[in-house]
Amino acid sequence: MKLRFAVLLACAASLAATGALAATATATANATIVAPAQLSVTRDLEFGSIARPSVGTTTVTVASAASGTATPQVSGGNGFVPTPGQARAATFRLIGTNGQTYSVAGNTLSFTGAAGNLSNVGPESPVAASGTLTTLPASGQDDLYVGGHFDITPTTAMQAYTGSLTLTVNFN
Repeated sequence: MKLRFAVLLACAASLAATGALAATATATANATIVAPAQLSVTRDLEFGSIARPSVGTTTVTVASAASGTATPQVSGGNGFVPTPGQARAATFRLIGTNGQTYSVAGNTLSFTGAAGNLSNVGPESPVAASGTLTTLPASGQDDLYVGGHFDITPTTAMQAYTGSLTLTVNFN
């Protein structure tokens, strides 16, 4: 009996000294793969043809709207649009994830050779197809429509003007 008790004590002491009792736990691992945030142009900004005013300054504006064709608004002076329906806002496609937020960091419009001919050149504020600017809808993609404006006068050179509309978006 003494021998059994001594062996039992020796085993217990050995287990305590070596830490032979082990415990294991398992955690769940999760990963979600998302589309990289993207911004691309799917339609260019078009103003169409505008008749130069003979008096005053005419402001020409293409609104930020989804319409495939539009007629620019003209105000002031006596400039006019001889052929309606040639204008359209640019479309920028955003691709990200459901509910992803973003901010419009920059929006610029310029025309080559505009100096002394086109003045007060600038973009209109973007409008989101989903109706919510700064948050992508459930589909993870949205279109932003961007128009622009400029002024012309009786001395504006009659020529075709080409330029660029740049939109910068920061994805959060």
